[in-house]
Amino acid sequence: MKRILPLALLALVLSCAQQPKVKTFSILDCGAVNGAECTEAIQQAIDKAEQAGGGQVVIPAGTFLAHTLYLKDGVDLHLEEGALLQGVSDPDEYFPYIPTNDLSRFDSGNGTANSNCVNDRQWMKAFIIGAGVKNASITGPGTIDGIHVFDERGEESMRGPHTIIVAEAEGFRMADVHITRAANYAFLGYALTDAVFEDVTMTEGWDGIHIRGAKNCVIRRCRFETGDDSIAGGYWENMLIEDCDINSSCNGLRMIMPSDGLEVRNSVFHGPGVYPHRTSGEARRTNMLFGIVLEPGAWGPASGEARNIYLHDLEMYGMSAAVSTSVREGSVAQDLTLENINARELTGQMTPVVSWNDLGFRQVTVKNCTFSR
Repeated sequence: MKRILPLALLALVLSCAQQPKVKTFSILDCGAVNGAECTEAIQQAIDKAEQAGGGQVVIPAGTFLAHTLYLKDGVDLHLEEGALLQGVSDPDEYFPYIPTNDLSRFDSGNGTANSNCVNDRQWMKAFIIGAGVKNASITGPGTIDGIHVFDERGEESMRGPHTIIVAEAEGFRMADVHITRAANYAFLGYALTDAVFEDVTMTEGWDGIHIRGAKNCVIRRCRFETGDDSIAGGYWENMLIEDCDINSSCNGLRMIMPSDGLEVRNSVFHGPGVYPHRTSGEARRTNMLFGIVLEPGAWGPASGEARNIYLHDLEMYGMSAAVSTSVREGSVAQDLTLENINARELTGQMTPVVSWNDLGFRQVTVKNCTFSR
């Protein structure tokens, strides 16, 4: 008797049969050796994957040292369980991302110790660079270690290269991987479209995920234990942050440029920081300042309107205050909604919003929120 597959199972079988097998490229086949400096071998595997039309570059269990690596279109840099991709200690071994378009609107802090300008080759150095890539990714469950590279020529006369810069890119994805000891930002993004960060863990270092310019970006189920702001940036259009665990020795979320459509939901913000603030000197402070800071223009001129900001279903505790705003001239802030926020163990202000100047949001709505010591 002829057996007939159920329609659902038949559809699954046909779907699997039609899925092309992902091509894999092991860095070991390109000459990488556990415990050695392997930049050329890893880059060769990435290049081979790109030339094959895309694929997965596998970093197996072990410790592999490298300096600047370049992601390519359609390539997934995959770190297996027990894999450690570790930076080298010499800051001169790293190279900068060089923009192909004018990204100067994202500059901030000009003339200060925190000058962040795209034409500053020192500031734009990184361990991994995704320059204009499409559908590239970095996945886990291994670890990328920036080893807190010190560089006296860097920001604040101490910061080294960012761990990852992805810029002018579409469809970038990061999942499962652990980023630790970033010498500056763990992830710095510029002009991203359809970027997704899922189940990523970021510990120590300075900022965690810092994105300047994004359209349709999602950060979900990520865990942060950072020495500086956990999530930061601005000029976002449709940014969703959800189901995250955010611990910082500075601020949980810091928006420094206007954004249209920021939603933060179902997340926990808590202090004090597990790891100390990287720039606090011998004091090594761990106190968390604010859960969420909305300060368009506070780091430098940033024209535009902040609108459709919705913060809801959040737990916050162990910080100075829950939400802070500081809108500077050149920026306009329209509407902010806080709903179902439980903020406790606050050491400073217990008002729904702490504002640092008179140019606040034109409309602030607060629903079912509690703020207490």
